[in-house]
Amino acid sequence: MSISRRNFLKYTAASLIAGSATALTSQYLLPSNTSPSGTVTPTAATPRLDDLEKRYKPSEYLDFMEWLQSVSTPYKGKKIVTAFELEPSPLALQRMDPEYLKYTGTNVSFELAPFSQNLLNTGLAVSTQAPTYDIMNVDASHLARFKDHLIPPQELAEQYPELTYPKLDAEGFFNSVWSFTAKYPQDLIFPPYEKNLNGQVFEWPQDMPMMIRFYRKDLYENEGITPGRTWDEYLEDLKMFHDPAGNIYGSGSMALSHPSIIFEYLTHLHSFGGKIWDADDNGLRCTIDSDEAVAALENFIRVKPYSDPTSSGNTWSEVGLIMAVGRVTNAIQFADYASVVNNPNQSRTPGKWGYTPTPSGPAGSFSTFAGAGIGVSKYSRNPEASWLWLQYATSLGTQIVAMQDPLHHSAPTRMKAYDDPVIQQAIESGHLEYLKVVKEIISGSHIATLISFPGWPQIRTIISSKIHRCWTGRLTPRQALKEAQEEVDSNGPIFNF
Repeated sequence: MSISRRNFLKYTAASLIAGSATALTSQYLLPSNTSPSGTVTPTAATPRLDDLEKRYKPSEYLDFMEWLQSVSTPYKGKKIVTAFELEPSPLALQRMDPEYLKYTGTNVSFELAPFSQNLLNTGLAVSTQAPTYDIMNVDASHLARFKDHLIPPQELAEQYPELTYPKLDAEGFFNSVWSFTAKYPQDLIFPPYEKNLNGQVFEWPQDMPMMIRFYRKDLYENEGITPGRTWDEYLEDLKMFHDPAGNIYGSGSMALSHPSIIFEYLTHLHSFGGKIWDADDNGLRCTIDSDEAVAALENFIRVKPYSDPTSSGNTWSEVGLIMAVGRVTNAIQFADYASVVNNPNQSRTPGKWGYTPTPSGPAGSFSTFAGAGIGVSKYSRNPEASWLWLQYATSLGTQIVAMQDPLHHSAPTRMKAYDDPVIQQAIESGHLEYLKVVKEIISGSHIATLISFPGWPQIRTIISSKIHRCWTGRLTPRQALKEAQEEVDSNGPIFNF
C-alpha cells in the first residue's frame, strides 16, 4: 500500500541540529560469507560487522602489508600527524590505524576538521613553514596554493628507493581524478577544454566526491514512477513530493554563500552548455555571464520553491543531514553522503535512497567533481615514515579494505578497486549501490570540474556570493552573473599559459 506523503515522518530543524554531531556515519560492510578468493555465497541476511580483522583482504593488501612490515622497523615509535577534511574517506583510514600500528609501530594522528577549518589549519602551517603536519589533505581547487609546500611523490620515490614499494602503481588512478586532483597545472582534458598543460604531480588522489542525484526510491515505488531524467522532469518530481504542511520538501539545496553553492550550480551550468571559464592559446578567461550561464542559473533558481526552507544556509553537510532525517525526497549531493543517509543508527532513511546521474539539460548530464589529494609536507620531521603511510593510504588494497568499513566509506580513486569481485558483489547487491553511478560518471566525460590556479579562491568567493544573492531574491540571474563577471575581470587575467 502506498504511504501518504503527508503522513511521512516529520522532524524539526531543531532535531536535525541536535543530531548533527553524530550523524555523519555510514553502515555498510561486505557480507561475512565472503571467502578470501572473493566469492560470495548468498545468504538470507547480510550481517553488518564492525571488525577490521574479519574484513576481506585481497592479495594486494596482504602483500603490501608484508613488505611494509619488513621496511618500517626504523620508524617504530615515530609519530606522524595528518590533517584531513572531516569526510568518510579519512575517517575510514583512521579506523584502520590499529592495523597500521600493528604492522609498523608508527603512530598516526588524525586531525580532522570541516573544509574551511582544515584549510585554515593547513594554510597557517605552510605560511609559517611549521612542522605541524607531516601529511596534508589538499583540495584540488587549492593545489596552486599548496604545491610549493609539498614534496612530489616522485621525488620521495627517488630519495627513498628502499622505502618505495617494488610493485608501486603510481598511476593506477582514474585519469580524470589524477589530472585534477594531483597535478598542477591540471590537464584540461574534459569538454569543453581539451588542453594538456603537462603539470607536475604534487600529491596522490585520496577521494573523489562526485555529485549525483539521490532520490527516495521507496516513495517513488509507492507512487509507481521512476525518477525523471531531465531538469524539467526533475522539477515535476519535486512538485509532486513537496508537502510543506507535512514538513516534507521536494529537494535539499546548497545555497549558502560557500563553495557548496558553486558545486551545485555547476551541475546546471555545464548541462546548459556554459562554463565558468574558457581556454584559448593564451590562458583562461572568465565566461560566467554567458547566455548559457544565465539560463543555467535560472534553472537552478526554479528549484527554490520546492526546496527545504533552510536551503539558503545549507552546505553539503546540512543537506546530508536533512536527507538523513527524511525532510527531503531528492537532492543533488556528493555520492559519499550515502555514508550519512544509510546509517541505521543515525538516519531515519537507511536503505531508502536510490541514485542516478544528475538530470540532463540541453548539453546533457554533468556531475561536479570535487576531489582532494594527500601529500607529504616539505616541513615534516618524518618524511620517510610519511612516505610509507602515503603509499599505504592510497594503495589499491587499502582502498578495498577501507570500503568495507561499516561506518565510513567513499568512492575509491583507483580503477581496479571497482573490479574486485567482492566489491562488485557489494555494488550489485545494493550495499555499495551508489558506486555504480560513480563509476559510470567517472569513466565517461561528462564531469564538471574546478581546476586550481592562484586566483581561484577569490573568484569562487565572488561567484558564490552573487549566486547566493540571486537565490535570496536580491539579484536576477543576469544581474548576478554580470556583476560576478565584472568583479572577476577587475582582478586581471585568471591564468596565463
